[in-house]
Amino acid sequence: MRLVGIAVGVGVALVLSGCGQSVDGQPEVSGAPLTKEQLFEPCGVPESALVAAGADPASKDDNPFSVPRAEWKGCGWRADGHFIYLSSTTHSMQEIRENDYFHDFQDVTIGGRKAVQYLLGTRTPPNQCEIAFDTSKGRVTVTATKFIDNNSPADPCVLVNEAAPHFVDVIPK
Repeated sequence: MRLVGIAVGVGVALVLSGCGQSVDGQPEVSGAPLTKEQLFEPCGVPESALVAAGADPASKDDNPFSVPRAEWKGCGWRADGHFIYLSSTTHSMQEIRENDYFHDFQDVTIGGRKAVQYLLGTRTPPNQCEIAFDTSKGRVTVTATKFIDNNSPADPCVLVNEAAPHFVDVIPK
């Protein structure tokens, strides 16, 4: 019985230690980094936001990574000549900036929210551009990826900047 009392006391202390404090940096729960289960659910975006962003809700891909990833959740949809992906990750903004696959970082403001825009990969001209928001439910990214056979001069950063404002209201703060 004494062990049960100690366990309950420790549990209450852990719950209370996570309340009432405001901190900067990576969102955390009770001092621990977020788990995949605590991340924003990109597949739960309202159909109205998808349509407004130019995506086809019926083309939903709830496995855009092909294999499960412990630190990511994602969903993708077809648009006109490109895909739109929404993802959430436990990776910090610093880790994103330090990843060599990402480059040409720019601070941007989308719908009144600060974010970071960057290119992905090594293709010339680039075919992927992403905008990342720091949120209470992980880093949330909006990505535009041109279809592989799309030879149009469309800039993927223009595409993602046209889509992202339609998701700002559903991305957690």
